[in-house]
Amino acid sequence: MKNLIAILSFGALIFSCNKTDQKVVSNTKSDSLATKNEFAIDSIKVQDSLQVAKTLTLSFEKQILLFPNITNKTILDSIYKPANITSEDYSKKTLTEVLEKFKTASLKKDDSQDYMPESKQTWEESSAMKLVSHQNNLLTLQYFGDGYSGGAHGYYFESYKTFDLKNNKVISQNDIFKNLTDVNWDKILKNNFVEKDQKDMMIVDKIALNNNFYFDNEKITFVYNQYEITAYAAGVVYITLNFKDIKDQLKPEFIKQFNIK
Repeated sequence: MKNLIAILSFGALIFSCNKTDQKVVSNTKSDSLATKNEFAIDSIKVQDSLQVAKTLTLSFEKQILLFPNITNKTILDSIYKPANITSEDYSKKTLTEVLEKFKTASLKKDDSQDYMPESKQTWEESSAMKLVSHQNNLLTLQYFGDGYSGGAHGYYFESYKTFDLKNNKVISQNDIFKNLTDVNWDKILKNNFVEKDQKDMMIVDKIALNNNFYFDNEKITFVYNQYEITAYAAGVVYITLNFKDIKDQLKPEFIKQFNIK
């Protein structure tokens, strides 16, 4: 059964533990700050694995982005909340320590664990952040992850957040639409599946707008994870609306600020 949360609890594990892989911590700089006017991006990744029994190995990997130019605490809190990180200090040193703590908790064994697979398995937990776009003080990030902890199949999720760096806020559907209840959003959304076949696997009667989206000045794409509106087999669902088709439902200030066509 899929679990939509990014941090799995592997539970308690029996037997003695044998370490199979050495810890690998990499701090890979994806972009450097050439001038004070450029937008800097850095990254941290922590990964490790642990064999806890003859048939079971645990694997952990977590990567996050760092933004040296961003100093506003409210925005930093919002950036790292989807990665399940809260801190008074978002320095590279502190965030590395936070990721190490996640790793330790994920790979921790407990002798009270009752279950062990009959055949060899690797239970995995992986999550990461990715830059989608940054322009005109608008930063869009993707958060994604996958994992497996026994059962029929693993899980996968992805979510998106857009940050207004000028006004230090997260863009929500309330910033975009005049009224979320005065039009038939269910019908509009159902008519705009990117993958039309996914609609045949719906498990809900109606679809509502959510806050998992990304946009440019021409369109907005809403993202629904597995089991949210469709069966697991459908995977992640993308529903894209062209702004020109729903412009009368957009707030004038949103249209003006982001030059919506």
